[in-house]
Amino acid sequence: MREAILAFEQILEALPDDRLALETLFEAYEEIGDRQKALDYLLRLARVVAEEADAEAAPKVMEKLRALGAKSPAADELTERLAKLTAPREPPTATEPVRRKTVDIAPELALAWNLAQAGELSQEDYASVAHDLSENSMRTVVVPVTVQHVLYDRGFKQIEKVLQFMATNSGLPLIPLGQFELQKEAYSLLPLDFMTHRAAMVFELMDSDALVALLNPYDTELREEVKRLTQRKCHFYLTTALAYDACLEKIRKAIEAESIG
Repeated sequence: MREAILAFEQILEALPDDRLALETLFEAYEEIGDRQKALDYLLRLARVVAEEADAEAAPKVMEKLRALGAKSPAADELTERLAKLTAPREPPTATEPVRRKTVDIAPELALAWNLAQAGELSQEDYASVAHDLSENSMRTVVVPVTVQHVLYDRGFKQIEKVLQFMATNSGLPLIPLGQFELQKEAYSLLPLDFMTHRAAMVFELMDSDALVALLNPYDTELREEVKRLTQRKCHFYLTTALAYDACLEKIRKAIEAESIG
């Protein structure tokens, strides 16, 4: 737990308003019983949510403030600010900017932590990966935000070893995705936006079963979502980020060509 706390505190040194890091540190300090530290990070998180006028996140933060900051004037003030965000309001005008939601990277952070615990990543590597995941989640991207992408971008020399560990440890075979010929009947079972942001792709059909490529073999919620969307029996496989991105680009071009034609 202490190593995780240190890693996320390092993230805040570079990105002081990173909401994921603030929330993670609040929960971590609450778990180890340091209520004052937990409250400090919760107050910082509440200020960011208030400044960003995030009405969707406000109720959850308000609930935590009421539970932890019962005697804190700062908590009372922030609760009042957040309460105003949840009040009914007129729809935004055409000129009012729409805030982009950040990508949920919790499953990828969990993967990075598992790799660090298994000795596949050093604590320094883990902190760097967590930082990059958090930073990339705030950007507009055309490929998934994953541990694999960060490791490839950083030129991590042990990437093949990490992939083999994930395949063996998770029980998902590592497949050469690029050797499969993509068929519309298969890849169209999942929306393009889902493939782009959730890192899951149906690359082949076997009778009525779907063969699905993933970049995070431990994300069980993702697997359930894929089953729900495809309404098929699914068989899951691990692939590399490089192969995934290449196939995703082919699919994107095929969809664009079809819309033009």
